[in-house]
Amino acid sequence: VAEIFAGQIRPITWELAAAARLIEKILPSQQSSPAIHVIVPAEDPGPLAETIAQQTGLDVIGLQVPELKAYSSEIYISCLEQLTEELKPSHILVAHTPQGQDFAPGLAVGINAASVPAVNGIRCDEEGLVYSRPVFDNSRNLLVRPTDDRPVVLTVMPGVFKPAVGNEGKSGRVDIREVPCRSAGSGDERIRHRRFLKTSCDNQALKEAKVIVAAGRGIKEKENLKSIFEFAQSFSSSAVGASRPLIDMKWIEYQHQVGITGATVSPRLYIACGISGSTQHLAGMKRAEFVVAINKNPEAPIFLHADLCITEDVLEFIDAFLTTRGESNGFCDFK
Repeated sequence: VAEIFAGQIRPITWELAAAARLIEKILPSQQSSPAIHVIVPAEDPGPLAETIAQQTGLDVIGLQVPELKAYSSEIYISCLEQLTEELKPSHILVAHTPQGQDFAPGLAVGINAASVPAVNGIRCDEEGLVYSRPVFDNSRNLLVRPTDDRPVVLTVMPGVFKPAVGNEGKSGRVDIREVPCRSAGSGDERIRHRRFLKTSCDNQALKEAKVIVAAGRGIKEKENLKSIFEFAQSFSSSAVGASRPLIDMKWIEYQHQVGITGATVSPRLYIACGISGSTQHLAGMKRAEFVVAINKNPEAPIFLHADLCITEDVLEFIDAFLTTRGESNGFCDFK
């Protein structure tokens, strides 16, 4: 299911296509004619469907739903339930994003499917497909396998599969269908879209920074953010990031948030200060070239994803770093 928001194709769509192709490579021994369809639910899916077909070479079904002027989980579930009755898919791949997490569980219930959230790996053994997903605060991966032949709804973590863009000159077929929504306009709607309230934020500084110093709950108090900003100023072309708890506690503005519900960044250097390493946060910083994690907990999940692990109290480390820098008048220059 393509990730569409505000009339635009989200980049995770290309990653879903890559995951679908991986499953397709595994499945031929289990079924005679595997096929991938990209589903585009929208008020006007035509242009979006054409773009996806050209970029991926996959067949696209555009679901034209007049009521989808804005995203609605109820409408998504209704339309996709109707389509699955016809296509009878073995797998339905959805992005593990706020939008995907909103409708995927309801869709799985509606079509009596198995549901595997936050998939970060797909493999095959002698018994068939196996999916991995993070558990225990992202410190372990759990391997799961549906127990029968029912369809499987997977929500795929962003940043796991290399985007599948490139069709070798072949464009997929596009099929646009008008789909009457069973609930829309019937008076039975349980959810109605009113309006979007956009937060006033600009995270462009995070996206352009070569060095990001990100703070988590390990900094203990809001007043200690001053040390984080001073630490960041030790590097050229730097910016300050934050994990979601700090935004929720209103310690720092949303424009600093890194993660699925914040900014996705790709700096040369990412320094995680007192961040445990939740799945939501890791998805936003996975593209960093080099990750330094500072945390006094040696079991912190962030250490499994860091290139350099520093097991120290983050405030004591920063204080020592700034003291040493002051004595040497040094400056870390990233060009």
